[in-house]
Amino acid sequence: MIPPEPRGKPNRSERALFSAFEGILDRPDWVVIHSLAIGQHRAGLSGEIDFLVLVPGKGIVIIEAKSPAYVEYKAGRWHLDRTPSPSKDPLQQLDGARRSLRRLLKNAGILQGTEPIARLVWFTSLGRYQFVNRTPGDLQFFEWELGWQEDLEKPAWLIERVLDEHLAWFNEVDEVAIDPASMTAEHVAEISTTLLADFTASRSKADDRRDRADREKRLLAEQKFALELLATNPHIYFEGPAGTGKSFLLVEAAVRFARDLGMPTLLTCWNVLMAEELRSLVRGRTQLIDVDDLNTVMLRLCGLAANPADADDTWYRETLPQRALKAVTEQPHLAKYQALCIDEFQDVACEPHVLNLVLALTAAPVAYTPVVLAGDDRQQILAGSGDRKSSVSIARKHLPGLVHARVRRNCRMLPSIADSLSKFLDPAFKFTGHRMPNTLPGGSTRVEVDENSDVAALAVTLRELLTEYEADDIVVLSPFASKGSLAARVLRSETKTPDEIWLRKQLAHEGGAGKVRWYSISKFKGLDADAVIVTDINDTAKKWVESAGHSWDDFRYVAGSRAKYRSVLLDGQNETAEEAWET
Repeated sequence: MIPPEPRGKPNRSERALFSAFEGILDRPDWVVIHSLAIGQHRAGLSGEIDFLVLVPGKGIVIIEAKSPAYVEYKAGRWHLDRTPSPSKDPLQQLDGARRSLRRLLKNAGILQGTEPIARLVWFTSLGRYQFVNRTPGDLQFFEWELGWQEDLEKPAWLIERVLDEHLAWFNEVDEVAIDPASMTAEHVAEISTTLLADFTASRSKADDRRDRADREKRLLAEQKFALELLATNPHIYFEGPAGTGKSFLLVEAAVRFARDLGMPTLLTCWNVLMAEELRSLVRGRTQLIDVDDLNTVMLRLCGLAANPADADDTWYRETLPQRALKAVTEQPHLAKYQALCIDEFQDVACEPHVLNLVLALTAAPVAYTPVVLAGDDRQQILAGSGDRKSSVSIARKHLPGLVHARVRRNCRMLPSIADSLSKFLDPAFKFTGHRMPNTLPGGSTRVEVDENSDVAALAVTLRELLTEYEADDIVVLSPFASKGSLAARVLRSETKTPDEIWLRKQLAHEGGAGKVRWYSISKFKGLDADAVIVTDINDTAKKWVESAGHSWDDFRYVAGSRAKYRSVLLDGQNETAEEAWET
């Protein structure tokens, strides 16, 4: 029986026939299909065969099940339950179903044309003895095409009788060739498979990833109106909180300068990983954009392959930029750019030597060179809290007529995640709205942990996220650098708990195909991921950050704003749950 249970909500006659066919135990090669929907019916958009019986060596029987209390056939018209001329003549229903069945099998390329296909109207509520006339039947149908209540006790006999009578009749008809031998067991299986062609369709994580990317691209494109400022303003600073599309606007500005106006353009930032992201965004769009982090730019100007092994802050912040500036002064051809685009400008603004160097790379005086900046002062986590400066004010000192374009509409992260960040934002940085719909799955979650449960919590969280996201769409962040983070500790641990063994297989520092990435919060600043797990949020990390002169809230703000759809905080601080990090 297909299916093994009655399909849908069967009526009384269908239930009776289903039970009768279930009782056939000596015909194991028969196939009985209940409620076969016909999506390509000849008489309408769709139809249904109550029962279809496939009998090897004999043929096919299509059955219309009826359970009326009264039946009358008079003058070629059926009356069921004393209702004259019902909308569907049961035999006409079967004729339509038979034609549709033949067409379906023909279109599938498996109709041989010799398959016997008989019809049967089965009155499960009336017996033959209840008919007062001698012979139910006329020129439109045969008596053997009708089944009665008593036939429920011998369904196999009735089906075989119908097929035998059908064959006998058509053997007497000229030019009609039907052959029961064509209904081999293999052919029966082929027909049933065609009629019940199983198929499965489901969304994959890759599909979800593609939809997310398309959505983000569309939402970011809506920010392009801000680029109209470029037509009349050579110096623009796009400033705003995380997720407002600043980097997107910066990249689009660089493309306009280079591709549309033919200007050699430098697109740069402080962060190495951020530079890689910017490079991927302009790849294939134009050859006139150089994309590098500022350290690489300065090394190249100085003719150096790498930083010295003993390089310290003084080297990065003073010595190297001064040597690079000296090289540009002595070799003017190095100052070749007709446009500058600087991302994460708040980091550069705090480094006067670096800023002087990058502004010296323009072919014309910087006052006459298009310069576009993007930044967020609350992400100045590379500088100490006491060293924080207004990057807008610094930019105005160097770039006359600078237009301060405030972008405040979130277009990258779920509204619930964006709203959770309000705890760490100055009033002036409040989001003015969200382009991302609030109906998408995701949000922010806080999980309480301690030093004995953080590994298990990371494993549980990661297992959950991997059911929704690809591994390389997930990032694990920590305030600590590569040696002190939870991920690093797990990877170098000598213990072999099941969670640790599993985590080691999932994690890949600095990327890796099919692996979960992990970084410090500082290193991942300016970047984002579909799902982010923040670890090591505890009193030890807080003291370490503050001892270096940094703002703990700023670190948490940067960490929490990296996620686009799911943000999970493994919180080990000895404090009450904070609403800002809850779903």
